[in-house]
Amino acid sequence: MNTKILFGLFVAVAAVQLAVPISQIWKHEDILRTGAVYKFKTAPVDPYDAFRGRYVALNFADTHAPVRPGDTFGRGAPAYVTLRPGADGFAQFVELSAAAPTDGDYLRVETTWGTATNMQFRLAFDKYFMEESQAPKAEQAYWRHGNRRGGTNATYVVVRVKGGRGVIEDLCITDVPVREFLRRQAENKRP
Repeated sequence: MNTKILFGLFVAVAAVQLAVPISQIWKHEDILRTGAVYKFKTAPVDPYDAFRGRYVALNFADTHAPVRPGDTFGRGAPAYVTLRPGADGFAQFVELSAAAPTDGDYLRVETTWGTATNMQFRLAFDKYFMEESQAPKAEQAYWRHGNRRGGTNATYVVVRVKGGRGVIEDLCITDVPVREFLRRQAENKRP
């Protein structure tokens, strides 16, 4: 008698487990066949931060540096990278260390991957926030002129550095601040 009750319970549970997905599929298909048709407007998706608004997502070239002898890093470890101006006017990453340098300019970064002698890292400032209506246009211009295939590699950010922190002052596209670039672009499209 005990096995008959267990078998009956098993059949009942199996039937319920099959009934739930079959019911959901049937309801879905019924709505597709007989439901009322409406159109809903969509909005383009671009980066958004609930507290700070729209932004341009930035990707940096050559974010790696030699590791100071004796220092070791795991993935995601905090580190400090020293900076110097390069001959081309762009920042050069000189050395990655576990402790903040006592002199010169440096940034606090997070390591991503690498070897014992050279590490890749992530900069803390990878978003350029803008007024909501301008951010999608700036993102398009940034990617069109930026470091993607076919781009002209003519994008960069101007960053102020102090005490290990960096703050973006401006995003430039073809040596023009992005707001000015977008203003010029809008003027050229006017009849």
